[in-house]
Amino acid sequence: MLQAHLLYDVHLVEFAPPCLKLRLTERAPKSLPKQLEDLLKKLRNEVWTIAISAEIGQPSLHEKEQQALEERRQRILQTPLVKTLIETFPGTTLTHIEDN
Repeated sequence: MLQAHLLYDVHLVEFAPPCLKLRLTERAPKSLPKQLEDLLKKLRNEVWTIAISAEIGQPSLHEKEQQALEERRQRILQTPLVKTLIETFPGTTLTHIEDN
């Protein structure tokens, strides 16, 4: 669950180890900062401070992933072959992108 909240419900405001400043969405549990502090203590054997902010901060990791996917989609749609296919077959859409 922590991973899902970190992907979808956390916006990084400031990163200055061993301190993190985050903005949490309404879906994030109130215990998330403590959970993250405990995890960092366990994994890094360091005491981290997790501060909560009202600042907008960066997009969530999920939002960044979606933005990168859309940018990739747009680059694909601009390639000559794909443009020709779309012109030749009206109504054609790009529905799925696979990595090689």
